[in-house]
Amino acid sequence: MARNDGVDRTSVRNLAVSDKAVGNTQQHNEREKDSYRNPDIIPQRTAWNIHFKKPTASYTDLFSQLETAGTISTRGLKPDATHYCELVFDVNSAYFDNHGGYEFAKQFYADAYQAAVQIV
Repeated sequence: MARNDGVDRTSVRNLAVSDKAVGNTQQHNEREKDSYRNPDIIPQRTAWNIHFKKPTASYTDLFSQLETAGTISTRGLKPDATHYCELVFDVNSAYFDNHGGYEFAKQFYADAYQAAVQIV
């Protein structure tokens, strides 16, 4: 995100996650891994992570629960259909540093989450 040109940027992307990769996505998102290649992930700061909707089971189990409850249906989908997507908000940290730091960032993401819930 950082281009060091003084311009604050945000990007949002809907990232398709294959059935095969969803376990890895869960381990990354829930900080269940022992190590990370991304230097921006600082395991000692995991306590700062915020869940807007904390999972009560594995991602695949939650998907199955939604299917069983009739909340979602996979009837008629092709065998190779994408079942999981991840909405990613990417914001350069200088923006947060310049506007109030961690508390500002928490509010920013809370507002972004609520907007995503309303849209979807």
